Amino acid sequence: MFQELVKKAKQGDVDSKREIVMNLQPLLVSSIRKYYNIREEYEDSMQDGNLLILECIETYDYGQGVYFLAYIKSKLMYLYLNKNKIKKHASLNEKLEDGEGEVIDLIQSEDMDILERLILSQGNMDLYNAYEKLSEREKQIISLFYIKGDNMKEISEELEISYRTVVNTKTNAIAKLRKYLEK
Repeated sequence: MFQELVKKAKQGDVDSKREIVMNLQPLLVSSIRKYYNIREEYEDSMQDGNLLILECIETYDYGQGVYFLAYIKSKLMYLYLNKNKIKKHASLNEKLEDGEGEVIDLIQSEDMDILERLILSQGNMDLYNAYEKLSEREKQIISLFYIKGDNMKEISEELEISYRTVVNTKTNAIAKLRKYLEK
């Protein structure tokens, strides 16, 4: 039945296209949640997904031996994974939330490390308290990854531990932070 809708849609039937888009909304939502779960961009992500579905109707080729739903699913996955690659840059001259100073001032401080200052300056005591409950190794890996910007390989080389250990420690630390924050 779905293949018939696709055939009609490829021939230009607007109602078939509309029905396909409506039927694929749950797949679209689950793809966003799985591959690009940024709430502020949910509406845009839905629109991007709907446009991709319409494009895929036009570009789908029956001769490739791939089901239309599998084709759409893989296209959505790559769409949202690629959106994660777009990096957002912040300025060191950006004003702090409390209005007193700039981000660069945090780096010049000697009384606390940068992560502590950043967390405290943003008024997020819950996150700071959760961070303090992590083991020293977990704090170290979180700081190297999120503050210094090192990738997993660089961290494993710097700390002289295996890549897999870095990945697992970071994953566990994030899970602990989430757990502490949910309480």
